[in-house]
Amino acid sequence: MRIPNLVLSTIILFISNLIVRILGFLYKIFLSRVMGDVGLGIYHMVFNFLMICIALTTTGIPTALSCLVAKESALKDKKDANIFFISTLYVAFFISLLISLLVSFNSTYLSFKLLQDENLNLFILSICPAIVIITISNVLRGYFYGIKKVIVPAVGQIIEQVTRILFVFLLAMYISDKAMICYITLLGISIGEATNVIYMSICLYKESSLYNKFTIRLRDFYYSSMETLKMALPITCNKMSSVVLQSVSSMMVPSRLVLSGISYTQSIGLYGVVCGMVMPFVYLPFTIGSALVVNLIPSISQEVALNKIRNVKIKIYYAVALTVGVGILSALFFYFFGEELCLIVFNNKTAGIYLKSMFLAPLFLSLNQTLSGILHSIRKEIISSVNTIIGMVIQVIAIYFLLPIPSLNMYAYIYAITATSIFTTLLHSIVLIKALKKM
Repeated sequence: MRIPNLVLSTIILFISNLIVRILGFLYKIFLSRVMGDVGLGIYHMVFNFLMICIALTTTGIPTALSCLVAKESALKDKKDANIFFISTLYVAFFISLLISLLVSFNSTYLSFKLLQDENLNLFILSICPAIVIITISNVLRGYFYGIKKVIVPAVGQIIEQVTRILFVFLLAMYISDKAMICYITLLGISIGEATNVIYMSICLYKESSLYNKFTIRLRDFYYSSMETLKMALPITCNKMSSVVLQSVSSMMVPSRLVLSGISYTQSIGLYGVVCGMVMPFVYLPFTIGSALVVNLIPSISQEVALNKIRNVKIKIYYAVALTVGVGILSALFFYFFGEELCLIVFNNKTAGIYLKSMFLAPLFLSLNQTLSGILHSIRKEIISSVNTIIGMVIQVIAIYFLLPIPSLNMYAYIYAITATSIFTTLLHSIVLIKALKKM
């Protein structure tokens, strides 16, 4: 049993994620001061749209690749692992390139729909390179996860974050226009990811398990592509639906808040406070959760391929217990110290009040992440996707009808996220318990 390897990989990614989160948190503080609430709101609206664009290529495909490569590695089949990687890289690249071109050709229309101003299409154009670069980055990362060399993507993430922050920070020192800073911040996403791709490509060239001059037949390319897409499709639909619904709700928030009696500018400001100040705290427990999930999916896939069911169950129990423990500690900390924390960090009392109201969200959102990853690894990705989509649909409906209520306004958004995360956790738990009984 390779529990020690799983623990070591999780620790490496946890340290990497923690460094990235801390840097990202400091970055968010910096952005909140140089862009303001409205600038943060616009940035997150465009960023959410970017997440929609890359959902097709950066969720299901890299996850499926890591599972398939891990399976072939467990069976000592280096040739098939190479075939899966190369075919996946080509497929993901061409899909992302097509999406990027579609976005760039329709940037004026999209800026009008997203930002209510067609003259702001420069913000949309700034994220087009990121669609392709992030896709390549995630495929490379998925391959390294599959061959159990997590140190490469771990270091790459830190390089990406440092490069992005330095790029924006150095330019923002000489620019006072908030709109231009917002543009540079969006462009910085591509700059950071590009350095990550360069670093992982250098490591890939030195990787002994990959044949540098390897070629594949068209028939093998077709078979491996179909296998990857077959597994990736449910995961992609899950993430795509989730991102689309999240983006719909984020675009809906300002307009629905106006109906509660506040101005549109105030609405965007409140949304900027929640997304730019509250959510970074809420997602802190994901530092451990994401490290676990990334390692669990290929690890459990290997154990399933070798029919080691006892090891599968041990790893699942370990992952759930660790996630629950971290989630409970985070929830208690945010409930008792959330207001003081936001006052110290952001000097914003409203953010502290919102964080305290959202104290249960970190527990159930991180638990959802872990449970979803486990279900994907034991090939229950379809029902996992259905559970997530049901929860997100309920969330959007709740936000639509509750936001205009004057006594709730922004609290409706907070309560809807918390309630639906609890509901989705229950659905995932029921599926997992039934699956474990059948093993």
